[in-house]
Amino acid sequence: MDKTSFHPDAVCDVSLAARRETGASGALLVLLGALCFSTSGTAQAFAPEGATPYVIGALRMQVAALALFVWCALRSRLPRLAEWPLRWMLPAALGLVAFQICFFKGVQLAGVAVGTVVAIGFSPLVAALLAWAVLDERPAPLWYPSTALALAGLVFLNLGDGDTADWQRLLLPLAAGTGYACYFVFSKPLGVRFAPDSVMLVLCGLSGTLLLPMLLLFPVGWLASAAGAGTALYLGVVTSALAFSLTTAGLARTPAATAATLALAEPLGAACWGIFLLHEDVSLTDGCGIGLLVLGVALLAFARPRTD
Repeated sequence: MDKTSFHPDAVCDVSLAARRETGASGALLVLLGALCFSTSGTAQAFAPEGATPYVIGALRMQVAALALFVWCALRSRLPRLAEWPLRWMLPAALGLVAFQICFFKGVQLAGVAVGTVVAIGFSPLVAALLAWAVLDERPAPLWYPSTALALAGLVFLNLGDGDTADWQRLLLPLAAGTGYACYFVFSKPLGVRFAPDSVMLVLCGLSGTLLLPMLLLFPVGWLASAAGAGTALYLGVVTSALAFSLTTAGLARTPAATAATLALAEPLGAACWGIFLLHEDVSLTDGCGIGLLVLGVALLAFARPRTD
């Protein structure tokens, strides 16, 4: 008689190992998406004169939707909207619209340093609260110290600017951070049910349609130049279609609050582009900020998931 017995602990070990692998791959996808996002500022710096924040934000969504439509058509993944739940799709798309409108204009009013810190730094806090209220998803204990470290790093990165922000100038960046958090939380159920590229096709297409009036209200003549067309193409394909698809795929395997904090690697990447590509000087406070950001993001990227 075979004395081999069934061991539940062995199954638990396999399940735990699978969860760890899934969590690690999800974190990597979110980090890759943040790296793509981080090139937005550098690409925007090459935009021709006359390019407004509103048109740039609208074009990001519209070009991304076109790129994703071609990609999904080639792979026979065009979504059937009748199967898509509006209760997740509409808030996520509106979050993207709010981010496009508020972020670029908010940065213009409050300054790049202050506006970016407020918008991107505020989004993990809102995402954690929204995920708790909407998805019943509580942040892991490690989320609190890692987020604190990442936010401290963002503050250090901007200590040398000498800007004093008042609440009026912070309203738009705060709204942008809230919109980005809405995208994170409400797109997660879509990313679990549908393919990431299909999710972003729907969300970018819907938000791009809502942003069409921006092309009528603001000048678009700069798009006729090679630099203008190249900027629009890069912003739409790399910093939107690819970046959002990677983030959505990672979000399906990662808690929303954790993914939002991992996305703080975006300003870290932007700082690296400035240092190595634009040859910007790095102060002591900049170095401290980069170090804190790396530590905060690494805590989430390499930590073991909860087993309860």
